[in-house]
Amino acid sequence: MREIDGERFGRWSLRLDALYCAVLGTAVALFAGRIADGLALPPPLIAVAGAAVVVWAGGIVWMLARLSLRAALRSVMIVNVLATVAVGFASATAATLLIVAAVVTVAIDIALFAMSQAIALRALPARG
Repeated sequence: MREIDGERFGRWSLRLDALYCAVLGTAVALFAGRIADGLALPPPLIAVAGAAVVVWAGGIVWMLARLSLRAALRSVMIVNVLATVAVGFASATAATLLIVAAVVTVAIDIALFAMSQAIALRALPARG
């Protein structure tokens, strides 16, 4: 089995995470009214959450450009773990099983990004 290049894998993980956040956040903000119909949450809260996710996507890109890769990976991983829990709890407000499944799927996606960042951190060379 080939060894993982922590730097390359970490950069790709952060780039894909930023892209995912930009697309998902935009969709959530644009369709907040429809999403609110399926969740017992007010549309403005959902729209603000979507916009915050888009801003977070920009933050990931900024961290990737300005911080050490290790610091960026660690920061994004921690936020992803917290977001996984928050989104998981949001699934409890869902009106139907299909909506629960959709929200839980997003939580799993976020958890997978956190896991990819943890793998990249482990694969980075030790600090010298």
